[in-house]
Amino acid sequence: MFWTSLHAYTLIPQFVVYIALAFVLSRALKNKDRESQLLPLKICTVLLLVLEAAKQIMGIVTGYSTYWIPLHFCSLFLYFHPLACFCKGKLRERFILIAGVVSTCLFLFMAVYPNIIYSDDAIRSMWNYLTGRGGSFFELHTVLFHGIGTFTFFLFMFQGLIRFNTRKDVVTVVITYGLYCLIVAPVAQLIDTNFNNFVHSNAPFLENIRLSMIESTGAFAGQTVYVLILSVGTILVPLIAYFILKWTTGLFGLKKSDRD
Repeated sequence: MFWTSLHAYTLIPQFVVYIALAFVLSRALKNKDRESQLLPLKICTVLLLVLEAAKQIMGIVTGYSTYWIPLHFCSLFLYFHPLACFCKGKLRERFILIAGVVSTCLFLFMAVYPNIIYSDDAIRSMWNYLTGRGGSFFELHTVLFHGIGTFTFFLFMFQGLIRFNTRKDVVTVVITYGLYCLIVAPVAQLIDTNFNNFVHSNAPFLENIRLSMIESTGAFAGQTVYVLILSVGTILVPLIAYFILKWTTGLFGLKKSDRD
């Protein structure tokens, strides 16, 4: 199931609020300098970093799991958003580009298949934790982290933060996510931790394909083919996200022209 009733009850109102807030902020900051326009993204980035720091500390205190190592697909928020917000120099626009793509990827998953990001059990656990009825801080982190991350997509879209240069942008996206796959896929196998679904898939239809390949070709060959297929998808989805972000920015935002 791509959506559950709890996802609908919680995400649809969130999207409405995100759109309204991002629209208001974009108009309020329309004529401000670059640093002022980046202020909402900077605030979101700091919140994401604080949440992640709290999770890591809680993990160390309660018993650490390798699953909490920040190598997941959405962990890229922790690297590229701070670089986009606080780095100076020629590479900053490249970092802003990738940060925008990261945000758009998350929005697409949250809009199409939120159940693969977090389950309705995670929503219940978060609520129980907030109301003092048990639950889990880690589920609270998951829901809040992805909520803030999703909001940043609307900031990029309405504020037009990216200065698009399609040819250069496509190369940057392919290299970035290609390197992510080259680094994280082997690590996931070595420590048997399901970063980016590289060990097994949380999507039933993809997991069936993985198991079928293992059954027909053997464990090593089948898993290798599965990882390669997933790596191709891990590069293609951000490319699709890039063009969606460029298109929606043109429709709703303050689009910057393609330029060198």
